[in-house]
Parts: sequence; structure tokens; C-alpha cells
Amino acid sequence: MHNKMKLIKRYKNRRLYDTDIKSAITLSDIAHLIRDEKEFRVVESETGEDITGTTVIQVLLNVEKRARNLGRIVTSIGKTGREKTGEIMHLIIEHIRSMLSVMERSSDSKTINSKQ
Repeated sequence: MHNKMKLIKRYKNRRLYDTDIKSAITLSDIAHLIRDEKEFRVVESETGEDITGTTVIQVLLNVEKRARNLGRIVTSIGKTGREKTGEIMHLIIEHIRSMLSVMERSSDSKTINSKQ
């Protein structure tokens, strides 16, 4: 059984609307879709232009989340001293790899779905 691809529309006011549940959603909700490996497509409501890639990038680069994570990293570095800096850098690199992996999966999924 093949799951139906979720359609999300973005309106002029930048609000995202899930057409399946007939409700507004947030970038955080889209992050959950990505994490759960759900298929979805985001389009401009007026033009129908596919903006899935742009939206995924917005999710990954969400300013609030980045600021919160950066604050935690800076605080950790200050508290732990030099001996822990290598471990912290390893965590940062793993986080970046994880983000790139999500972007790659999203890109692969879009390519696969466009061929079907």
C-alpha cells in the first residue's frame, strides 16, 4: 500500500496550510514530517509553484532553533573548558551531517517522486 503524498499550500502571508487536515501548520510540523519520513509537497497557493526544497531549507535553518542551539554550545564550551572542546566539535559536526542527510533524503525523494 502506497501512502498518499501530503499537499501543503503556502499563502501570501507565509502561512502554511495542510490540505489533508484542513488546518494551518508550522515549520515545526514540517520538521516532524521530515523526521517521520512522510512524503509531502509544498506549493505556492496562487501559482502552484513547487517550493518544497525552499521550505525544507527554512526548516533546517530555522533561526530560533539555531539561536537556541548556538546558545547551548557557547554555554557548554564556557563551562567545560578545553578538554571537552573536541567532544563538542564532534557533536556540532554530527548535527551538520544529520541536517545534510535530511536535505539529501528530501532531494532524493523529490527526484524519485517526479519520475513516477
